[in-house]
Amino acid sequence: MKVKKLISFIIMAVIFMSTISLSGCGFHSENQLKQTLENALEAKYDEEFVCLDVWGNGGSSYWGVCAPEKNHDIRFEALFGADGHIAEEGYYAACVAEKIEEDVQKELENVFNDFYLHSCMTVPLYSRENDDVYAENVRNELFDIDKYVNLANEKWKDPPCISFALCINSSSENKLSFDEEYENLYKIFTQIEKSGIGTIPYIRFLPKNVYSQCTDYFEAGGVIKSTFKDMVRNYPIQISNTTTLFVSFQDGKLKLTKDEYIKQRKEVN
Repeated sequence: MKVKKLISFIIMAVIFMSTISLSGCGFHSENQLKQTLENALEAKYDEEFVCLDVWGNGGSSYWGVCAPEKNHDIRFEALFGADGHIAEEGYYAACVAEKIEEDVQKELENVFNDFYLHSCMTVPLYSRENDDVYAENVRNELFDIDKYVNLANEKWKDPPCISFALCINSSSENKLSFDEEYENLYKIFTQIEKSGIGTIPYIRFLPKNVYSQCTDYFEAGGVIKSTFKDMVRNYPIQISNTTTLFVSFQDGKLKLTKDEYIKQRKEVN
């Protein structure tokens, strides 16, 4: 009888340990991990941060989405250990992306009444040391776009790229004609291309409830992931289920013509 109890106890212990392992956070609570990452970033940059989300990466390593306390719009991901060691983080790239996004935001205010814009660098130039050039640029507030492009080209031998998620509330009143919308979008994103940074905008006109869901999603997210694409898959403007308005200008061509854009815009409402 004692043997059966012992076997049952061992089985229960194995199941419990497996459950803990699968949870991705081991014996560390979510709040503990968030605090660990916040402390590590504060020590690196001498400013306060907030960790918005954290999840397991396997073993004792974790991913977290963070933002500086002074500006929660600058969101980036960090890979770190339970001991507080940061393996890599994208704060520098997020700061440069935010600088570009601020300019795009101002221009889009002349095009749409109610929209939400989220950006992230596809070539993020992860900072891996406390004293690397990316961390140094952040500490000195050096977010020059030309410098970022040069660093990305040196490291990756390819031009960097920035992704935009542009969500427009389709119930809001149109500010411009469809023709003018297209011309303005073309101008905005080609201007970025001229700086040496490729652009991948995901543009969707969404009903209010989906629009709100996307806004909430990006308020806690660092990068554009498949979850967003799944949320907006069935809403224009779109070319297919996986590509959107302007995919790349490097060949000097648009993936969506003005006539196609206007046709899809007429189907939005």
